[in-house]
Amino acid sequence: MFIVKLIRVFLFICVLFFYANEIYSSDKADSLYLGFQNPPTSAKPRTWWHWTKGNVTLDGIKKDLEWMKRVGIAGFQLADVNFGGGQTVDHKIEFGTDEWYDAVEYTAEEAETLDLEMGIFSSPGWSITGGPWVKPEQAMKKLVWSDTLLNGAQIFNGKLPQPPFSNGPFQDYGNGRKNKEEPHQKINKDVSFFSYKIPESAVEMASLKPKVETSGRRIDGKILFDGKYNSSVTVQADTTLGIAWIHYEFQKPFTAHAFTISGGNGIPVGKLSASNNGKNFTTLVNLPGAQLYRQGWVRTFSVPEISAKYFRIELTGAPLNPAETMAQNTNKKANEYVLREAVLQPQARINRWEEKAGFRLLFEYESLPTPEIPKSQSIQNKDLINLTSKLDKNGNLTWKVPEGKWDILRIGYSLTGAKNRPAVPSGSGYEVDKLSKEYTDKYIKNYLGPIKEKLGSLYGKSLRYVMMDSWEAGMQNWTDNMIDEFKKRRGYDPTPYLPALVGRVIISAEVSDRFLWDFRRTLAYMFAENHYGAISEYLKKEGIGTYGEASGVSLEILEDALLCKKFMDIPMGEFWVKPLHPKQMYYEDIRGAASAAHVYGKKIAAAESFTGGGYESPYTLKKIADYWFCQGVNRLVFHTCAHQPLDDKPGNVMVGTHLNRNITWAEEAKPFMNYLSRTSYMLQQGKFVADIA
Repeated sequence: MFIVKLIRVFLFICVLFFYANEIYSSDKADSLYLGFQNPPTSAKPRTWWHWTKGNVTLDGIKKDLEWMKRVGIAGFQLADVNFGGGQTVDHKIEFGTDEWYDAVEYTAEEAETLDLEMGIFSSPGWSITGGPWVKPEQAMKKLVWSDTLLNGAQIFNGKLPQPPFSNGPFQDYGNGRKNKEEPHQKINKDVSFFSYKIPESAVEMASLKPKVETSGRRIDGKILFDGKYNSSVTVQADTTLGIAWIHYEFQKPFTAHAFTISGGNGIPVGKLSASNNGKNFTTLVNLPGAQLYRQGWVRTFSVPEISAKYFRIELTGAPLNPAETMAQNTNKKANEYVLREAVLQPQARINRWEEKAGFRLLFEYESLPTPEIPKSQSIQNKDLINLTSKLDKNGNLTWKVPEGKWDILRIGYSLTGAKNRPAVPSGSGYEVDKLSKEYTDKYIKNYLGPIKEKLGSLYGKSLRYVMMDSWEAGMQNWTDNMIDEFKKRRGYDPTPYLPALVGRVIISAEVSDRFLWDFRRTLAYMFAENHYGAISEYLKKEGIGTYGEASGVSLEILEDALLCKKFMDIPMGEFWVKPLHPKQMYYEDIRGAASAAHVYGKKIAAAESFTGGGYESPYTLKKIADYWFCQGVNRLVFHTCAHQPLDDKPGNVMVGTHLNRNITWAEEAKPFMNYLSRTSYMLQQGKFVADIA
């Protein structure tokens, strides 16, 4: 009897559970069905909306936004750029003028009327946080240094040579993005002065005056080992062999511990070899090394100590472009090569130290350790003397130089010279120092302050987001309070290890590489917290959210992608119709955005979508969108809808896939938008649980 009752209770519970589940499932199904049939605003695509070269009209603004609403685009992100073309107006509306702020206000009013989500880019141009209100001392900075060799047993009293303080990415290497209409301002400040003893046998290559021969025409070989990066030579390829070569011959064997090469446009393909008879050569270095994309301007390779009378540099392929691989480059010969430096180092250097010290990015560092360095070639703690306190207020050094041969390092910092781009002249200025929370705060307040004043109640109501595009401002590796930031984050004083930032081996190869790991990790946290975190924190107080690629597919900085995207309300990645970069970078960027959304509990993972296209059909775009939806994206932001100041066809365009009210299928776009919205809606439901790690 008890068993019968137990069975009845069990059946009753099953019926209740089934009934309750049916009610829940029915409600849920109805909700999903309705959302699928009529996707909510949260599921609809957004678009970048570029105002090109001041070609803006109020009539065009109204018609653009009405078209977006009509076809199912739920919002836009306004970018004022000095790019694009197709339509021009006689009277341009320039960034920062009263008329420009009036146009932004008109846009906000129209967006409010149409219930469109309005955003604005984080600077004039698309990269990234810069403008004319950024003072030189608030701009991006890099380490610089100078060397002075002294013989001991003397009293030195004088000034040390200043480090180069020209604007650019490395030492006196010129900045390739100068705005000719606005000359660069410069700053140079000291960080510290060190002296360390060097082996008596270490003789600089330049002082030995090696004989230099090259393929093609004769060059001034001294330029290749003068320690300067603002001059160059052009080496022509041998027409018979099809390669370019440089041959160094010393009177006596030269002992080398490292090799530094600087190209005019990246590091070419080739090799460095050595010989004692000038005929049989042994390869020491293969160029450009492991890194292909984002090669940088200067690269140092640590080599096992070698003494040889002859050294030969062979150049067999041009530096790689962003989308190329080594396989593609195999047959890409060059008729000539521009080199700024190609110097053999008589002292040990940290392997690939320029990238390890944050002058450029490596995709991974573990495969490029510095080989073991003899103790005689490293700087021990007892041999490193901090001379900073021995300078007077006028910068004069008075020092009783001990016996031996000494190298004095004067380490300071100057500007990278990076400016926001592509911005119209009235919006062009220095990129803000992104390692400084103080300067970042001042930047965003000065940028948005006039907009806030103009929009009044629409600020935070109609204007709801700030969009941070991919970082295309180049590297920086220093800021005013770097020492204190490092101490706070790593728990020790970096000062005794600073020479490692300019390639010197401190204590040992392992210790030097470990310190540089700590330094890079500190930079990564500072980029995330002092730049992306600072902007997000400020905007939250203003009632404004953030979209952000943080830092994006360009991969220019030592970033922790998850940490950077953590600070964005809507993390973004980027995918192209016709790739510019190695395809793996798009996976890294898109999956990084999706991972950040999943890890930090953010519902939306967005993507800058269809960059690198032209006039594309919906069929083409659908196939591409489907693929990237499968990588974790659940909101599309079109690149791009250029503002149409006029009704003329063909329309106004900006680089990217052209999606605007003047394309041929503009008024037929709604079914395509519905498809994207329905797909996004379904992908935005539930909780993503497919991540393993």
